[in-house]
Amino acid sequence: MEFTTLIILTFFIILVSVWFALRKNSRKYLPGPIGLPIVGYIPFLTKKPYVKLTELSKIYGPVYSVRMGSRNVVVITDFEIVKEAFSKDAFMGRPPELPFELSEETIKTGAFNDMPWKEQRRFSLHKLRDLGFGKTKMEEHIKKEILELIDRMSEQVGKPFKFSYILAPSVSNNIASLVFGRRMKYNDPERQKLDQTIREIGRLAGSISWNMYFPYLKKFMDFFNIGSKGRLTKMLRKLKEYCRESKAHKFILVELKFYLIRLNFAVSEKEIEKHESTLDPNNIRDFMDGYIMEINKKINDPNTTFKKEVLTDLSRLFFGAGSETVRVTVDWMLLTCASRPEVQKLIHVEIDETVGHDRFPTWQDRLSMPYTEAALAEIMRWKTIVPLNVLRYTLQDTELNGYFIPKHSQVLAVLWAIDNDVQLWGEDVHEYKPERFLSEDGQKCVKPEYAIPFSVGKRSCPGKTLAEIEIFLYIVTILQKFLISVPPGKEINFEANLGSTLQPERQQLCLKLRH
Repeated sequence: MEFTTLIILTFFIILVSVWFALRKNSRKYLPGPIGLPIVGYIPFLTKKPYVKLTELSKIYGPVYSVRMGSRNVVVITDFEIVKEAFSKDAFMGRPPELPFELSEETIKTGAFNDMPWKEQRRFSLHKLRDLGFGKTKMEEHIKKEILELIDRMSEQVGKPFKFSYILAPSVSNNIASLVFGRRMKYNDPERQKLDQTIREIGRLAGSISWNMYFPYLKKFMDFFNIGSKGRLTKMLRKLKEYCRESKAHKFILVELKFYLIRLNFAVSEKEIEKHESTLDPNNIRDFMDGYIMEINKKINDPNTTFKKEVLTDLSRLFFGAGSETVRVTVDWMLLTCASRPEVQKLIHVEIDETVGHDRFPTWQDRLSMPYTEAALAEIMRWKTIVPLNVLRYTLQDTELNGYFIPKHSQVLAVLWAIDNDVQLWGEDVHEYKPERFLSEDGQKCVKPEYAIPFSVGKRSCPGKTLAEIEIFLYIVTILQKFLISVPPGKEINFEANLGSTLQPERQQLCLKLRH
């Protein structure tokens, strides 16, 4: 009897082994380029990795695998495949290895890296709507910031100046009002000191994303506090000291989008404590108040993802989505208007006919300004503000386009490839052409589903509506007041620099009052 049992058990083990072997062999694995030992394909990506990754898709297809250091990254360059992938729960994760670490408490909850992000997103959107997100109330906040910006721009009329330096704090203040219930003044010496530190962080941040792909080397360098991460740590320490010492402000805004970057600003404990000590359940002032109330509501729930540390990390995303993308888009649009007077003239015509000279524009005005809306949609396509989507992370084994994708794979969608796909946009894809977003009669702005500046699917940018409102109101108000031109003897440089976003060099423009 024992011998018979042994025979049956052995036979069963053999069957299971054969089944697993056949199943593994039947899987279709992703093709991809062969890189170098240890570093993989990283040395061949050039300064424009989004272009190189697109070129590789011509060889290996719209879905392929590329070795980055010790990590295999799934690369997607086709819109339909990106849409399919990002609609699946299997692709909803975020890599646990990030250039800027989340707090340990946030990682434990899985609030961003696993499925609990749905709860966080649902709450955030609901609370932001209550606060006026995407409504007339939010437009009033934006209006105040823009009017102050216009005053500062008026001081520069008749002389070349670099517009970006005054645009950045204006845009970030819109998010500050929403999240913290207050803003930082332009002329505050502490603000100027802060902006200088922020620029240094932005410069260092772009050089350390490689540590995602060399985790062991990263630990070594972190231990000895060397490399860019070491210098960055010093700058962050400086920022934290500023937060503690500042009497007027206890928070910091770091205007970086989150392509391979997870740090946008740091919130001091004192700022949260201040909100807690002044919290009035009957008067929710801002997002932080609302989130703290949710923390208190679920404090006895052992499985809650609502923590103070998560609040800090979540707020980073708002500043990334709501400030850097807007700033860079407005920057590109003004440079384009300066170098293409015919585009600026058509926008001026719509502004004069719809808004007039004195009234402040509204989001509703866009419905009567199809060319302006098309011009903005085209600038986001032409310059692809975020050329590489935020990395995804597979939460389980899955398939995509007939290929097997193992659990814990990093997934990178190349949005630049979609924005430059001749099959979607035509042979003139590299030209700036607002007409591609206009209906045949020119009376309506038509945005195809493959126009995805804010990504696509379940984890698309939750700040999309706010960003679109800001971009429209900033551009329309600025062009309502000013004629933008290139300084004599100068030309606009349209070469883009890849940092946290795909951004232009800070260049001089000339302003002339229109009325």
